[in-house]
Amino acid sequence: MSLAAIEARARARAGAGDSRARAKRYNVAEKARRLANLKAEGYVIPLSEWIGHNNGPDWDEEFALFIEYCWKESHKKAWAPPTFEIGVRRANKAAALGVSYRQYMLELLERGRYLNEDDVKALAH
Repeated sequence: MSLAAIEARARARAGAGDSRARAKRYNVAEKARRLANLKAEGYVIPLSEWIGHNNGPDWDEEFALFIEYCWKESHKKAWAPPTFEIGVRRANKAAALGVSYRQYMLELLERGRYLNEDDVKALAH
């Protein structure tokens, strides 16, 4: 007996001991047997994996589109024009600190707090 044959027998025995693999092989064989019996009796069985599928995008693709939508909506909401009083107050505060309104708003949205003189000095560096 050759070394390759011995190794093949050893691999076959090692695989035969795994009960999950054996059960999986049995289930596949049993399903194939049932389908063959039904076909032999003349039944037509639709075996398509597309039955019940709505032909829409895959879940991963759909989820990525949803995330993109959420980001766009959040961006719109964050940059929506504030009320007149809030806009004037923020513009005055930005002018007093010597930064643009956009810079002021970026820091407000990013950090979640209002800028002060120390923050503006740190931004300059």
